[in-house]
Amino acid sequence: MKWKVTGLYIVSLIGLTMFILIVLFFAFSYLVFSYNQEGMDDPEGLVLAFQKEIIVEDESVSITNKGKKFLQEHGAWLQVLNHNSDEVFQMYKPENTPIHYSPSELILRYKYAVGDYTTFVAKLDNRTQAESYIIAFPSKQALRKSVYFNFNNFTSLYPYGILMLIGVTILCILLFAYIVARYMSNPVVTIIEHINRLKQGQYKQISKKRGIYADVYANLNQLSHQLEDINFQRKKLDTMREEWIVNISHDLKTPLSSIKGYSEVIANQDYKITAQEMYKYAEVIQIKTVYIEKLVNDLKLTYQLKNALLPIKKTTVDIIDLTRESIIEFMNMPNYKDRLIEFECSQEQLLIIADPGLIQRVLVNLINNALIHTDLDTYVQVYIKQTPTHAVVTIIDNGDGINKKDLPHIFDRYYRGTNTDPKNSSGLGMAIVKEIIVAHGGEIVIESSKGDGTKITFQLPLEEN
Repeated sequence: MKWKVTGLYIVSLIGLTMFILIVLFFAFSYLVFSYNQEGMDDPEGLVLAFQKEIIVEDESVSITNKGKKFLQEHGAWLQVLNHNSDEVFQMYKPENTPIHYSPSELILRYKYAVGDYTTFVAKLDNRTQAESYIIAFPSKQALRKSVYFNFNNFTSLYPYGILMLIGVTILCILLFAYIVARYMSNPVVTIIEHINRLKQGQYKQISKKRGIYADVYANLNQLSHQLEDINFQRKKLDTMREEWIVNISHDLKTPLSSIKGYSEVIANQDYKITAQEMYKYAEVIQIKTVYIEKLVNDLKLTYQLKNALLPIKKTTVDIIDLTRESIIEFMNMPNYKDRLIEFECSQEQLLIIADPGLIQRVLVNLINNALIHTDLDTYVQVYIKQTPTHAVVTIIDNGDGINKKDLPHIFDRYYRGTNTDPKNSSGLGMAIVKEIIVAHGGEIVIESSKGDGTKITFQLPLEEN
């Protein structure tokens, strides 16, 4: 882009210089040189070619029929002269035409029209008594151009001629500057108008144009598309956030109501409760408090990951050992003691550089989702394999799968699927999982269809990478 603009300015300056020089040349020529012109085009060439029509034999001179026809068509006359400039032959010569010429008379007749005729003199090639010939054309037909350098005109340039040349130069500069300014300013005006429309939220693209600003137009159209997409995503996110706030408010309201109710009962001295009831109420309060704490922690973690504020303490981690420990924790939980979880890996050790706490949270979240969102007889499989650059973890279940409309939004913040229990989900779990994987330089994908189970695969760079 920079070189295109620079090139345009250079070409413009060169063009302006050439234009001014050409105009000044014609203006200077008009003022300094005197012009004289008369008659038809290229008569001199016709006269030189006419010698082929003159036949000289011994002491006689004659003209071919073609030559006679030429003289008749042009209303011309002919004189053939010897070496003394005496006439030896003539055809169609007017009366009172000399039969002898001095050198000065030939020069006079050659230079100026005499008697309504323009005279041209040529030399015969053969060495006979006929040495030269004169052909005269009517002045209205013959054309002779003469250019004279007039020194008086040159001196008369000062001061008016010089002022005129300066005026012509200034006029040329202004005219050229106007043309270049129009050429340069029209695209700039279009760009400014488009930017103003973008500011007002109008994302209509510029029609495809050529020229040095073609790249600018293309970038503006790309910006329009991106801003339109960002605006759409922002509105979509705002809608999801509002829905999420409503859901979270409801989620907080329910446990807080329970905590408030049971705490009021315990604090009421007029109400006599047994120790067993006291323990029961305290257990409910504890469960609801843990849920609220988890919800607040999820909100905090989401904010930190989104804004890159979470300190990630990377160390060398054995992903196989970490996965195995996470599965064992689930198998030791009373709620999952009868669930089937298979772990398969052909290697004993696979090292990565990661924050073990965050990666374990990913594993726990994904395995937990595979268990709580499926039936009791659902079979969960966990595989780990190695590629040349990554450790790949795959979690598969043969549950009901995910609805097609929910699948594109699984990793969106504030989104809850149709098979998600709002009492146990904040809508942030999968978003947190993806952000943790991405923060470690990895990738995560999900494959699922209703009735065919779910397959989630994520990969993390190996230690040597």
